Amino acid sequence: MKNLPVTALAALLLVGVNSAQARMESCDRGSGYWEEITRNVRVCDRVMENYTVTKRHCGYSGMLQLGHLWNKPDFYLPSVSVKSVSSVLNSATSCPLSTWETESGTYWYTRSDGSRSVDWYSYSGSLNLVSDQLKTTNHIRTVETNCRTEQKTVRVWRCGFEP
Repeated sequence: MKNLPVTALAALLLVGVNSAQARMESCDRGSGYWEEITRNVRVCDRVMENYTVTKRHCGYSGMLQLGHLWNKPDFYLPSVSVKSVSSVLNSATSCPLSTWETESGTYWYTRSDGSRSVDWYSYSGSLNLVSDQLKTTNHIRTVETNCRTEQKTVRVWRCGFEP
């Protein structure tokens, strides 16, 4: 009983292969026709264009201070965290002299009844500007112009008899 679906599938594949083979044999004997298919296609003239992009890269570094903890952590949390961040700006914009950053996470603590729970900690503070660089990169893009619709006709060989 379990082999019934497999047997049925094999029979369907065999019928499909035999019919495809019969069609190929009839095509090999020359029974077929050329069909012309006409479609509207969008055609554009394409040009590769080089261009450059200049961006300002700002780097900041400093220390963030640990905020208030409502519960005593089960592990040591340092009072400061050293942090470095960067940002990318438009080349015409200048880097701010500092940026405000925060980072947060969770910590485990033990309650007075001995059970453990999770709470949040956060560090925050102002980071000072340590680098200000202009960086230029080269890119290539394809520009399409003179777009239009054209008719393209192709001939396709069809097996069998004309419908």
